[in-house]
Parts: sequence; structure tokens; C-alpha cells
Amino acid sequence: MAVSWRSWLANEGVKHLCLFIWLSLNVLLFWKTFLLYNQGPEYHYLHQMLGLGLCLSRASASVLNLNCSLILLPMCRTLLAYLRGSQKVPSRRTRRLLDKSRTFHITCGVTICIFSGVHVAAHLVNALNFSVNYSEDFVELNAARYRDEDPRKLLFTTVPGLTGVCMVLVLFLMITASTYAIRVSNYDIFWYTHNLFFVFYMLLMLHVSGDEWEPYKLRRLYFIWVCRDIQSFRWFADLLCVLHNKFWQENRPDYVNIQLYLSQTDGIQKIIGEKYQALNSRLFIGRPRWKLLFDEIAKCNRGKTVGVFCCGPSSISKTLHKLCNRNNSYGTRFEYNKESFS
Repeated sequence: MAVSWRSWLANEGVKHLCLFIWLSLNVLLFWKTFLLYNQGPEYHYLHQMLGLGLCLSRASASVLNLNCSLILLPMCRTLLAYLRGSQKVPSRRTRRLLDKSRTFHITCGVTICIFSGVHVAAHLVNALNFSVNYSEDFVELNAARYRDEDPRKLLFTTVPGLTGVCMVLVLFLMITASTYAIRVSNYDIFWYTHNLFFVFYMLLMLHVSGDEWEPYKLRRLYFIWVCRDIQSFRWFADLLCVLHNKFWQENRPDYVNIQLYLSQTDGIQKIIGEKYQALNSRLFIGRPRWKLLFDEIAKCNRGKTVGVFCCGPSSISKTLHKLCNRNNSYGTRFEYNKESFS
């Protein structure tokens, strides 16, 4: 029997359009959140510590939050009765769509079950990585208190972990009691376990409030200094060392990227003194490879504006000025500034 497209659109079109919009929102939310935690500079250190588990746990959480906010709406009988019996919804097709509310409720429920599994698995990996990859340089970022701490402690002694375990148990009871066999044999079990949704949402609010990680911005300062001899660095070396140590103590080791270049020398030289060890490791022979440096900065600051400040000979100034005006594939814009003491 041939299908009439006009009849199909009249009967099924609005339903499938709504389903497509809902599916698109889930995919878009998952993908944008995944990219944020995978490539976002504010989560650079956390991503290094947790890897793919961080991206999957946060992306799945976004989908869960969306569907947990939608799943109750189709079951609000007072609202549905009001919409059906009023002129707020003038279209017959739209009013008929309200009859599909139970199907949408089940769809959101199945989605919550699937992404809860992804979320739980990702957090189990995260708990292990917090323990194995513990670093004293990023104490505030790490959920573990020391290296190789038992990951089970993170699950049962923290607010996000404990509420997460309780939510899984409540969700399991609600799912199993929603099966056709139980609903037919004992509807009261289905009814009472479904009323646990109130407990579930209370746990969800506690879980979300205790599961927020603070982002650490990579607002990096590149300090490039080119001199002819080693002696020229000494008058500024103490201040650079103080800044370097300060940012390391604040868990921001990459805030200042120091690169020192000796343009004229017969061999490798060092700034004498044990306290200058951090600068000696950043001392290079020759001149900076400006183009590669600009490409690196552009890649780390996609779509952002980067200020360039030059104080030096006109030859370097012209080179940097040209590079600032050059197009790059990362959408980064360089703003050139120049100062001269001559």
C-alpha cells in the first residue's frame, strides 16, 4: 500500500519535527561541551590529568541535565489538560501532539539511563586518574589528597561521589519497576518507586552543586628577550625568578612563558647562581623563530585577540609588525604595539 506523504505529514510530521529538534539539542549540547573540556584553555590542566574521561563525564552531564529538566513536563497532567481545553494551542495537530506526551517521557527516560551509564563509567575512570596522576603542583584541582589514594574513597567520601551513587540506586529502582511485567503484575510498585523522583531531584541538586570544577585560565604572557651577551640578562634576572616562583606557587606555571636568546656567543653560557636555574633552562642560542612562535600563540588562543608589545631595534619591530598583520588559520588577531627608549 502506497504511503500518502500529505497524510503522513498530517499525522506524523509535527511529531518527527519535535523529535528532530530534541535530538539536535542533545547532539549539539554533547558536542559543544565535549569540545569545551577537550580544547578549552581554562580546563587545560584538568584535561591533562583526566584525559578523555573529563570530556565524556561533562558532555554526558550536559545531556542528563537537559533531559532531567524535560522529563517531568509530559507528565504534568494539569498543564496538559489546560492546554488541551483552552485556546492557547489553536492547532489541532499540536493538540494531538500532546497525546504523545507519554512517549516523549519514555524517550527522555531511556536517554537518561544511557547517558547515566556513560557518566558513571567516565567518573570511575576520573577517580582512578585523580589518584594515579596526582600532582602537588595542582593540589586545588585534584580531588585526591595524595598519590595512589584509593579511588573508592573519592566515590563514597565526597558529596559528588556519594550523591552520584545514591542517584544510580534510585534510578535503578525506577527503571526496573517501570518494566511491563511489573506494571501489569503490581502497579503499586511502579507507582511508589516512580514517586522517588522527588528524592532523585534533591540528590541531583546536591550532586551538581558539589561537582563544579574551577576553570584555570591560560592567559599566558610570552616574555621574549634577545641580547648579545649573557651579562645583559643579569639586571633583570632576579625579578624574572621571583615571578616564575610566584606563579608556580599559585598553580599557574604557564602564566609567564620566558624565553631568553643569546644572539652572539661562542658557546653555551649560563647565568651564574643556583637561584637562576629556572632561567638557565629557558636560555637559547641564536634568534627567535618568530613565525613559529606566532603560530604557536595563535593555536593556543583560537579566535581571540593577542596584544604584542615590542621594545627593540627597528628590524625586529618590522618583522613583528608584518607577522601581526598576517592571516592565520586559527582566527587569532594580533594587535601590534611598539615602544622605544632611543
